[in-house]
Amino acid sequence: MMVMNKKLLYSLLGLFIGLVISLSANANLDKAIKYAEAGETRKAEIELLRISQRAMDGNPKAMCEFGTMYNSEGMWIVKSEKDAIEWWLKSAEMGYAPCQFTMGALSLIGQGGVKKDMSKAKFWLYKAKESTYEKYAKASAEIYATHNLDQY
Repeated sequence: MMVMNKKLLYSLLGLFIGLVISLSANANLDKAIKYAEAGETRKAEIELLRISQRAMDGNPKAMCEFGTMYNSEGMWIVKSEKDAIEWWLKSAEMGYAPCQFTMGALSLIGQGGVKKDMSKAKFWLYKAKESTYEKYAKASAEIYATHNLDQY
C-alpha cells in the first residue's frame, strides 16, 4: 500500500514539475502573457500570432507553446485538450525535450486525454532524460527510475 501511494505521489509530482518546467520554457508565451497583464492587448495578440506562425512553420518550441495556448483558458480562441496534445506530440516527435517530458508524464498517469500507457511513458521520458535540457533530463531520470520504467 505504501509503495502505491509513493508511486502516485511521484507521478503527481512529476506532472506538476512537467507543467512548471514547460511553462518556464515558453519565453515567447510568457512575453505575450506579460503584455496582456499590462493591458497591452495588441502586443499580446501579435506575440500569440508569431507563436502560431512559427508553430505552423515547424518550430518545435513554438509548437509546444501553441499546444499550451490551446490548453489554457483565455490563451486562444477555443480551449481544446485534443489540439493541445496534437501540438505537444508534434513538438515531442521533433525532439523538443519539454514536450517529450509532457507526453511522458501524461502517458505515465493517463491524464489530459492521453491514455495511461507505460511503454509510451518509458519512450518519452527516456527521450527527455537523454536530452541536453538539464532540468528535463534530471526530472525524467528521477521519474523513470521511481516507476521502474525499464521493465516496460
